[in-house]
Amino acid sequence: MPAQAVLPQRRADLLVCEECDAVYPRRALAPADLLRCRRCGATLGRGHWLGVDGQLALTVAALVVFAIGNLAPIVTLELSGKRSEATLFQAMRLTWESDEHLVALLAGATAFVFPLVVIALRLWVLVPLRATRRPAGLVPALRALRWVMRWSMVEVFMLGVLIAVVRSAGISSVVLGPGIFAFGALTLLLTSIQACGLHGLWDVAEAAPG
Repeated sequence: MPAQAVLPQRRADLLVCEECDAVYPRRALAPADLLRCRRCGATLGRGHWLGVDGQLALTVAALVVFAIGNLAPIVTLELSGKRSEATLFQAMRLTWESDEHLVALLAGATAFVFPLVVIALRLWVLVPLRATRRPAGLVPALRALRWVMRWSMVEVFMLGVLIAVVRSAGISSVVLGPGIFAFGALTLLLTSIQACGLHGLWDVAEAAPG
Protein backbone atom coordinates (compact mmCIF):
# COMPACT_ATOMS: atom_id res chain seq x y z
CA MET A 1 0.00 0.00 0.00
CA PRO A 2 1.34 3.46 -0.82
CA ALA A 3 2.46 5.53 2.11
CA GLN A 4 0.07 8.29 3.09
CA ALA A 5 1.29 11.81 3.74
CA VAL A 6 1.03 12.83 7.36
CA LEU A 7 -0.05 16.41 7.85
CA PRO A 8 1.54 18.34 10.72
CA GLN A 9 -0.84 18.92 13.62
CA ARG A 10 -0.98 22.18 15.48
CA ARG A 11 0.10 21.77 19.08
CA ALA A 12 -2.19 23.54 21.52
CA ASP A 13 0.62 23.77 24.07
CA LEU A 14 3.11 25.46 21.70
CA LEU A 15 3.29 28.92 20.13
CA VAL A 16 5.22 29.45 16.88
CA CYS A 17 6.54 32.85 15.80
CA GLU A 18 5.07 33.79 12.43
CA GLU A 19 8.20 35.72 11.48
CA CYS A 20 11.14 33.42 12.36
CA ASP A 21 9.43 30.08 13.28
CA ALA A 22 10.83 30.08 16.83
CA VAL A 23 8.80 27.83 19.15
CA TYR A 24 7.70 28.75 22.68
CA PRO A 25 5.43 27.15 25.27
CA ARG A 26 1.95 28.63 25.12
CA ARG A 27 0.68 30.44 28.20
CA ALA A 28 -2.40 32.41 29.09
CA LEU A 29 -2.13 36.18 28.72
CA ALA A 30 -3.66 38.77 31.00
CA PRO A 31 -5.39 41.75 29.32
CA ALA A 32 -2.31 43.99 29.64
CA ASP A 33 0.31 41.36 28.64
CA LEU A 34 2.39 41.58 25.47
CA LEU A 35 4.42 38.53 24.44
CA ARG A 36 7.31 39.08 22.00
CA CYS A 37 9.70 36.69 20.29
CA ARG A 38 13.13 36.70 21.92
CA ARG A 39 14.78 36.03 18.56
CA CYS A 40 13.23 38.60 16.20
CA GLY A 41 11.05 40.78 18.44
CA ALA A 42 7.79 39.97 16.60
CA THR A 43 4.56 39.99 18.58
CA LEU A 44 3.60 36.48 19.64
CA GLY A 45 0.51 37.31 21.64
CA ARG A 46 -1.34 40.27 23.08
CA GLY A 47 -3.72 40.18 26.00
CA HIS A 48 -6.76 42.38 25.44
CA TRP A 49 -9.88 43.36 27.34
CA LEU A 50 -12.12 42.86 24.31
CA GLY A 51 -13.47 39.44 23.46
CA VAL A 52 -15.27 38.35 20.33
CA ASP A 53 -18.36 40.44 21.15
CA GLY A 54 -16.33 43.62 21.64
CA GLN A 55 -14.29 43.10 18.49
CA LEU A 56 -17.44 42.40 16.49
CA ALA A 57 -19.02 45.61 17.78
CA LEU A 58 -15.96 47.61 16.74
CA THR A 59 -15.96 45.99 13.30
CA VAL A 60 -19.65 46.71 12.70
CA ALA A 61 -19.09 50.32 13.79
CA ALA A 62 -16.14 50.52 11.39
CA LEU A 63 -18.38 49.27 8.56
CA VAL A 64 -20.97 51.97 9.32
CA VAL A 65 -18.50 54.87 9.38
CA PHE A 66 -16.73 53.40 6.32
CA ALA A 67 -20.01 53.63 4.38
CA ILE A 68 -20.60 57.19 5.62
CA GLY A 69 -17.05 58.22 4.71
CA ASN A 70 -17.40 56.95 1.16
CA LEU A 71 -20.91 58.26 0.49
CA ALA A 72 -20.90 61.63 2.28
CA PRO A 73 -18.99 64.71 1.06
CA ILE A 74 -15.43 65.00 2.37
CA VAL A 75 -15.15 68.75 1.85
CA THR A 76 -17.27 71.55 0.45
CA LEU A 77 -15.50 74.28 -1.51
CA GLU A 78 -17.04 77.71 -2.18
CA LEU A 79 -15.35 80.07 -4.65
CA SER A 80 -16.88 83.16 -6.27
CA GLY A 81 -20.35 82.14 -5.17
CA LYS A 82 -20.03 78.64 -6.59
CA ARG A 83 -20.39 75.76 -4.18
CA SER A 84 -18.90 72.33 -4.88
CA GLU A 85 -19.04 69.16 -2.75
CA ALA A 86 -16.58 66.31 -3.22
CA THR A 87 -17.00 62.71 -2.10
CA LEU A 88 -14.12 60.24 -2.06
CA PHE A 89 -14.98 58.81 -5.47
CA GLN A 90 -15.43 62.26 -7.00
CA ALA A 91 -12.05 63.31 -5.64
CA MET A 92 -10.39 60.17 -7.02
CA ARG A 93 -12.05 60.68 -10.42
CA LEU A 94 -10.90 64.29 -10.64
CA THR A 95 -7.39 63.26 -9.59
CA TRP A 96 -7.34 60.56 -12.27
CA GLU A 97 -8.59 63.01 -14.92
CA SER A 98 -5.77 65.37 -13.90
CA ASP A 99 -3.28 62.65 -14.99
CA GLU A 100 -2.30 61.99 -11.37
CA HIS A 101 -2.99 58.29 -11.80
CA LEU A 102 -0.66 57.04 -9.08
CA VAL A 103 -2.11 59.44 -6.50
CA ALA A 104 -5.64 58.38 -7.42
CA LEU A 105 -4.75 54.68 -7.11
CA LEU A 106 -3.03 55.21 -3.76
CA ALA A 107 -6.03 57.14 -2.42
CA GLY A 108 -8.39 54.38 -3.57
CA ALA A 109 -6.21 51.66 -2.04
CA THR A 110 -5.60 53.31 1.35
CA ALA A 111 -9.08 54.79 1.84
CA PHE A 112 -11.31 52.18 0.19
CA VAL A 113 -9.84 48.82 -0.85
CA PHE A 114 -7.67 47.86 2.13
CA PRO A 115 -10.04 49.12 4.88
CA LEU A 116 -12.94 47.31 3.19
CA VAL A 117 -10.95 44.06 3.00
CA VAL A 118 -9.95 44.35 6.68
CA ILE A 119 -13.58 44.89 7.73
CA ALA A 120 -14.87 42.08 5.48
CA LEU A 121 -12.30 39.55 6.71
CA ARG A 122 -12.94 40.49 10.33
CA LEU A 123 -16.68 39.96 9.86
CA TRP A 124 -16.01 36.67 8.04
CA VAL A 125 -14.15 35.39 11.11
CA LEU A 126 -16.02 37.08 13.98
CA VAL A 127 -19.64 36.38 13.00
CA PRO A 128 -19.24 32.55 13.06
CA LEU A 129 -17.12 32.75 16.22
CA ARG A 130 -19.90 34.80 17.85
CA ALA A 131 -22.22 31.89 17.03
CA THR A 132 -19.62 29.46 18.50
CA ARG A 133 -18.79 28.01 15.08
CA ARG A 134 -15.42 27.74 13.42
CA PRO A 135 -15.34 29.98 10.30
CA ALA A 136 -14.87 28.38 6.90
CA GLY A 137 -11.41 29.05 5.52
CA LEU A 138 -10.17 30.25 8.90
CA VAL A 139 -6.45 29.83 8.20
CA PRO A 140 -6.32 31.66 4.82
CA ALA A 141 -8.69 34.35 6.15
CA LEU A 142 -6.49 35.14 9.18
CA ARG A 143 -3.32 35.01 7.09
CA ALA A 144 -4.85 37.40 4.55
CA LEU A 145 -6.04 39.64 7.38
CA ARG A 146 -2.56 39.71 8.90
CA TRP A 147 -1.09 40.80 5.55
CA VAL A 148 -3.71 43.37 4.59
CA MET A 149 -3.66 45.11 7.99
CA ARG A 150 -0.14 46.28 7.17
CA TRP A 151 -1.46 48.23 4.16
CA SER A 152 -4.65 49.67 5.63
CA MET A 153 -3.46 53.24 6.13
CA VAL A 154 -6.49 55.49 6.38
CA GLU A 155 -4.40 57.91 8.44
CA VAL A 156 -2.20 58.55 5.36
CA PHE A 157 -5.29 59.47 3.36
CA MET A 158 -6.48 61.70 6.21
CA LEU A 159 -3.15 63.51 6.31
CA GLY A 160 -3.25 64.11 2.56
CA VAL A 161 -6.78 65.52 2.75
CA LEU A 162 -5.92 67.86 5.61
CA ILE A 163 -2.85 69.15 3.75
CA ALA A 164 -5.00 69.80 0.67
CA VAL A 165 -7.62 71.59 2.81
CA VAL A 166 -5.00 73.85 4.39
CA ARG A 167 -3.54 74.73 0.98
CA SER A 168 -7.00 75.47 -0.44
CA ALA A 169 -8.10 77.61 2.48
CA GLY A 170 -6.24 80.64 1.12
CA ILE A 171 -8.07 80.73 -2.21
CA SER A 172 -11.54 79.45 -1.32
CA SER A 173 -13.89 78.84 1.56
CA VAL A 174 -13.46 75.28 2.76
CA VAL A 175 -16.00 73.46 4.95
CA LEU A 176 -15.20 69.99 6.22
CA GLY A 177 -17.95 67.54 5.37
CA PRO A 178 -19.27 64.57 7.36
CA GLY A 179 -17.14 62.23 5.24
CA ILE A 180 -13.84 63.50 6.66
CA PHE A 181 -15.12 63.08 10.23
CA ALA A 182 -16.27 59.56 9.36
CA PHE A 183 -12.77 58.74 8.09
CA GLY A 184 -11.36 60.13 11.33
CA ALA A 185 -13.63 57.79 13.31
CA LEU A 186 -12.66 54.94 10.96
CA THR A 187 -8.98 55.57 11.70
CA LEU A 188 -9.59 55.25 15.44
CA LEU A 189 -11.74 52.14 15.05
CA LEU A 190 -9.28 50.34 12.76
CA THR A 191 -6.44 51.20 15.15
CA SER A 192 -8.44 49.72 18.04
CA ILE A 193 -9.27 46.63 15.99
CA GLN A 194 -5.65 46.14 15.02
CA ALA A 195 -4.58 46.51 18.66
CA CYS A 196 -6.73 43.48 19.51
CA GLY A 197 -4.42 41.33 17.40
CA LEU A 198 -5.22 37.94 15.89
CA HIS A 199 -3.79 35.59 18.48
CA GLY A 200 -6.92 35.60 20.62
CA LEU A 201 -9.04 34.68 17.57
CA TRP A 202 -6.86 31.63 16.96
CA ASP A 203 -7.51 30.46 20.52
CA VAL A 204 -11.27 31.02 20.29
CA ALA A 205 -11.42 29.25 16.92
CA GLU A 206 -9.55 26.23 18.28
CA ALA A 207 -12.16 25.82 21.01
CA ALA A 208 -15.09 26.24 18.59
CA PRO A 209 -16.65 23.16 16.98
CA GLY A 210 -15.92 22.67 13.28
